Amino acid sequence: MGVSVDTGGGGRGKGQNFDLNLVPFIDLLSVCITFLLATAVWAEIMAIQVDQAIQDPNTPPQPPPETPPTPPLTVHIRADGVWAGRSQEAGLNLNLIPPPAGMELPPGYTELPEQVYDWAALRTYLETDRTTYPGTVMPEENQVIIVTDDGVRYEHMVAALDLTRELGFDKTLLGGGPAQPSSALPAPK
Repeated sequence: MGVSVDTGGGGRGKGQNFDLNLVPFIDLLSVCITFLLATAVWAEIMAIQVDQAIQDPNTPPQPPPETPPTPPLTVHIRADGVWAGRSQEAGLNLNLIPPPAGMELPPGYTELPEQVYDWAALRTYLETDRTTYPGTVMPEENQVIIVTDDGVRYEHMVAALDLTRELGFDKTLLGGGPAQPSSALPAPK
């Protein structure tokens, strides 16, 4: 389909005739309309419905909860041992122990170190804490913060993380702590 356009020959110069093909213009217009309609529909589908809850200023404020929230469980891995607890007063301090008989070589070590972390005692403490604070009432009870000092090997943090995940603690936060001057575990060779 085309249109013949005649510029006429009146006046100066010679008249020119040319054919203007309208099919490509119609195709371009139909594609543009298609994209316009599709984006208009998607914009409506992707719109987020937000309902703002407006509180009546005449209603009294909610009273504070009767029991204060339970602080999260903290596992602090230091160069000289592990501390675990929900408060400074009720925490458990576990010093490094001699390796138990038949212990496997820790990852990254070529020989068994003189002292290792007491993961069995930490497991017992975490299991007791998990039964004391099941996390069914307050989700914060099901949270663990693992803090490591500078110089503590990555494998020890991963072991604590694996232990908390194995015992069912849902949320684990990782943090750092103050530097320790010396490490109780020898460096791998």
